[in-house]
Amino acid sequence: MKISPVRRIVQFLSLAGMVAVPAMNLRGINVASGSFYALTIGPLTMSDPLMVIQPLLAGLTLDLALLATALIPAAIALAFGRVFCGWVCPQNTLSELGDFLAARLGHARLFSCGTGPLARYLVLAAILAVTVLFGFPIATLLSAPGIISVQTARLIYEKTVGLELALIGLILFLEFFVLRRIWCNHLCPVGSLLGLLRLKKTMRVAMREDQGSRCIRCRECARACQLGLDPMAGELSSQCHNCGACLDACRKMTGEQKPLVFKF
Repeated sequence: MKISPVRRIVQFLSLAGMVAVPAMNLRGINVASGSFYALTIGPLTMSDPLMVIQPLLAGLTLDLALLATALIPAAIALAFGRVFCGWVCPQNTLSELGDFLAARLGHARLFSCGTGPLARYLVLAAILAVTVLFGFPIATLLSAPGIISVQTARLIYEKTVGLELALIGLILFLEFFVLRRIWCNHLCPVGSLLGLLRLKKTMRVAMREDQGSRCIRCRECARACQLGLDPMAGELSSQCHNCGACLDACRKMTGEQKPLVFKF
């Protein structure tokens, strides 16, 4: 079974939920509430781990109840990698739409830059340092999924949006005209932290040991990667968000041989 159609359904449900939750709240239905900063479903609250770390660093205190709200998102990242980024994050969905439009229009960006986690981790380190030194939760202003979900709710509640959406517009502009996927590859602090939550058995894209010799070296997997990664190049798990596009491309070229697979 192809992965992409399943992922598209999850992306659609994520966007639908982002609209449905505030719409239901507006009508007094409070089964779920919140945003991608923190979401409450019944008695259960799940928070973005980066949003949880911020107040702890700002106040240099340990709040176990707050930490507990990050356990489920952290456990998902430890088990399945950055699937939130590839399957759920609304910013990634918008960036993929930008990629689709650019491809259909034959549009080329001004720059072509290699990928690498260093820039992302430097940005994350700077954000956390500012939080510790000045007690200011700057990551809240730089969480694209949080901004999009909160502003969607604000549009539903108040029929207006805030200036925070300017960051999303800037990201889309830069990615369309200047450098493809600059946010996910080089800047996003949410994805950077999730990339650090890895174990030896965290799900990743890998070459099957018993099928590697059947790889036909077509490089369709690399061309399919929306982040510009090369699955044949070795360990890329901290950068990859496990969207599965490379696996679909591999299966299309090799049939059931499937040299590339998700591996724990």
